[in-house]
Amino acid sequence: MKNWLIIATMLFVITPAFAEGHKKDGQLMNENECSEMKEGITGLLIVADHYWKEIEKDSENKELYEVLAFYSQQAANYSTIYDVWCD
Repeated sequence: MKNWLIIATMLFVITPAFAEGHKKDGQLMNENECSEMKEGITGLLIVADHYWKEIEKDSENKELYEVLAFYSQQAANYSTIYDVWCD
């Protein structure tokens, strides 16, 4: 058991050390990939806005809240990735 713990700890320490060197300029994604991600985030926000307007029309529909939460969370997640990898 102790050996597995040591191996797992080494993997957690060593793996991030190799993650930095993918691109020479420090970015993990190229300009085209970042542009596509930005467009995708915009699309997710547009869909979330659509569902927000639907909720304003029918605030009793619980499914709309779930769908809105999904799309807004996806936009937030991808925004974080964009901020880390593209800026």
